[in-house]
Amino acid sequence: MDPNKRPDDMVRITTPELAQAFIDEQVAAVRKQIGDKKVLLALSGGVDSSVVAALLIKAIGKQLICVHVNHGLMRKGESEQVIDVFKNQLDANLVYVDATDRFLGKLVDVEEPETKRKII
Repeated sequence: MDPNKRPDDMVRITTPELAQAFIDEQVAAVRKQIGDKKVLLALSGGVDSSVVAALLIKAIGKQLICVHVNHGLMRKGESEQVIDVFKNQLDANLVYVDATDRFLGKLVDVEEPETKRKII
């Protein structure tokens, strides 16, 4: 199967009704798989982890524990936005870790980009 081609049996989501049907299907599948267990999610604030978090919150609520680590290299206001959306608006079980000093301290005097990447 060509990995760049959508499978023939995969329905393209083109309407709000199809989107809601997909969400409902995924929420039911997640609830069935997780049961009464807890789930730990690293929440970067990017699209992928944010969408997963939103679906899991809808499916299992406080059984989800989201951890957002501010490493000091976020866009301006990004961590605050993650806190606002997930903790304040979606009532997520969010653990916020400010590791700015820890990360940035390890990057002091490091100029080589590849070395920085490996440290991070």
